[in-house]
Amino acid sequence: MIEDHCSHPQRHVPKMEGEGTAAVACGSCAMFAILPKVAGSFTCSNCMLIALLKDKVQQLEERVATLQRIRELELFLEATEHTVSTKEETGDSPEKVASSPTQEPDIWRNVTQRSRRPRVRSDCLEIRNRFEVLSPSMEDEEQTPFEDLSLITVDQVYEDEEQRQSSGNVQATLEPTAHRRTPTRPKRRRVVVIGDSLLRGTEAVICGPDKMSREVCCLPGAKIQDVTERLQGIIKPTDKYPFLLVHVGTNDTASNSLQKIKRDYEALGRKLKQLNAQIVISSVLPVERRGPGREGKIVEVNNWLRKWCKQERFGFLDHGMQFLEDGLLASDGLHLTTVGRNVFAKNLRNLIRRTLN
Repeated sequence: MIEDHCSHPQRHVPKMEGEGTAAVACGSCAMFAILPKVAGSFTCSNCMLIALLKDKVQQLEERVATLQRIRELELFLEATEHTVSTKEETGDSPEKVASSPTQEPDIWRNVTQRSRRPRVRSDCLEIRNRFEVLSPSMEDEEQTPFEDLSLITVDQVYEDEEQRQSSGNVQATLEPTAHRRTPTRPKRRRVVVIGDSLLRGTEAVICGPDKMSREVCCLPGAKIQDVTERLQGIIKPTDKYPFLLVHVGTNDTASNSLQKIKRDYEALGRKLKQLNAQIVISSVLPVERRGPGREGKIVEVNNWLRKWCKQERFGFLDHGMQFLEDGLLASDGLHLTTVGRNVFAKNLRNLIRRTLN
């Protein structure tokens, strides 16, 4: 036989306690505990805590019931005092005051300090505007003439801008000491600037002061006829006397004759008069290195535009020869540089500000 030399681990059996201890059961929860031999019943610590909590809860319930009875008596006394005081104010003797019935314990009543007399309201209420005399009538507003813009040069626009800034500084200095009043905000007039590709990039300067009512419509490569055709879709019938600034004609001077340009401007003028708007025509900007014929044609167009706008009662913005200065025209002699575009946009913005103010 082969002997098994593997050794098995021995189990450690806990030894029983001595003869002086015994397993005792709790009289409430029947849980066992190893305790010395004791005579009589045994109660564990958990059951003792539960019994103590029950005693505390019973005491609290008794106190709550006592407080409820006290509160009921207080409400009854307050109601009785209020009834007596009300009867005294109305002239009744306290003897006629009936005892208040026993109030229900769960009903809360709102008791005021004293009774209020009802206000006597007038049957006739007159409604009128006290400031009617100060407000201008509609007839005066409609008859207020706008500024004559038959001929405005760039120098005049910048002079007005400097005066506005200087007056604004004085007003800002005096404003903290003056009594401020909330001015009545007038209704915004819609401002539309429409023209050829020279308007590209001028939106930020022109529309910056009022982005909600101003817009720039740039038509790259547009001629006078193109602007005439697009006007009907840009100006809405609901617009109330909008301000329309037109800058076009540079592309027409490249291929059209002077007579053709005049006829196109006259057709544009007839279309503009149907819009019931305030019109300003911007002069054609000069060009360089495009031949003496085109440069001379631009001068003739601007001279004719000045007279024609005065005849048709249109405004005319004359840029003059300002853009022949160094750094304003691009290398092609036709478009504007970044500096020139900024100057051109400021000219249009200052004209709009002068017209609206």
